[in-house]
Amino acid sequence: MTQAKHLFRKLQHAFGQDTLSADRALISAIQTQPRTALTTAELCDLTEQLGLPVIDKTEEQMERDWYLYRGQKLIRQESWTELSVEIQQFDEMRAMKSGGTPISELLTRGARGDIVQPIRQSLEDQDTSPNTDGLSAYQAIADANPKDYGIAMIVAYTHLDAAWVWRHYSPEPDAKVSRNAQHHHFKIARALLDPFDPKRLNAPALAAAKCAALSTQESPKTSNTKLYETLVSLDPKTAQYLRNFGANLLPRRFGSYEMLNTWALKAVEHTRTLWGTGAYAWVYMDALRQDAGAFGVLDLNLFMEAVIDILERCSDQHTANLFAAFTAVTLVQPAPGRESFSGRRRRLQLNEAADWIIETQLREIHPLVWADALPRGLGIPGDLGTEARKELGEETAVRILAHRQSKSRG
Repeated sequence: MTQAKHLFRKLQHAFGQDTLSADRALISAIQTQPRTALTTAELCDLTEQLGLPVIDKTEEQMERDWYLYRGQKLIRQESWTELSVEIQQFDEMRAMKSGGTPISELLTRGARGDIVQPIRQSLEDQDTSPNTDGLSAYQAIADANPKDYGIAMIVAYTHLDAAWVWRHYSPEPDAKVSRNAQHHHFKIARALLDPFDPKRLNAPALAAAKCAALSTQESPKTSNTKLYETLVSLDPKTAQYLRNFGANLLPRRFGSYEMLNTWALKAVEHTRTLWGTGAYAWVYMDALRQDAGAFGVLDLNLFMEAVIDILERCSDQHTANLFAAFTAVTLVQPAPGRESFSGRRRRLQLNEAADWIIETQLREIHPLVWADALPRGLGIPGDLGTEARKELGEETAVRILAHRQSKSRG
């Protein structure tokens, strides 16, 4: 508990302070254009001062890319049965890569990129009648294999991706044609998954797919939370499921702030043997990023105790970067929504606690994690390529860490 006491003193020290204007200015000034030689030299000097290596290709990224390629390769070879078997085997094993993403999910993601990209391109070209022959071919495979939940997952996720593309790339996202297309794809995705029972099949990835299909489903809140309860009970070790649950408990989805806090506390009790109090932080993490109002019900001390429990159980640098970037970068400005005075105070205190995470846990910099942590509303494009995101994440991390190091030295 020595670590916790030291951290809580930092929280108390940060009471009511707002020292983030310089951090916000640093992030806003970072450019997404190609770097100049001067910028590169400056970043090299700052990185050397920090003494933290920048890992261009992390173990987590290499694993992710391998399984994405595996899914893509098998589907291009039309090896649907082989891919489905692998998805179900990894699901049964609860296998995940080092960053915590289920391998079965990565395989399905790799299998569907070729189908969704042409739809996105058509919509970006202002064509609201995109060619969906590829999606129809996938649907025919699912229809021919009605008892194969691996194939159903691939095709259902492809429809969910198509709905997402319509929502974000349609020339008029709120137009009737766009809304109808989104509804159509979500409806088909749910119909594909409905025949399969995740509990009976012992299939958390299937439960996760059903949860993903809830986004536009009009059903009682209790039904939605029950499905997430099933998911967490089937696989309490996968942090991403807890994070997704929290984000979906926000008022704009199918919950409320009170439900968010209630389920965060319940998750702690259900997963204590695995995470200690860590589930509290996992459930809140994405909710805090998406809605400023979530800070209003947050127990700050319990959240930081949960972070400590997570870092004690996950000593990898992906997790260290995840929480360092979340506290130091994501929280430099409020999330969308109304931020209360008490919520603002908690956000500032939690941002101050980043120093402890950085000083005690961070041994290397993972650029993509820092790029993903950037708060919305800073004018940064959301569809940057991988290399551009790496450069953006590296510069964000190096400048923020150097600024904090400079402040700590007085």
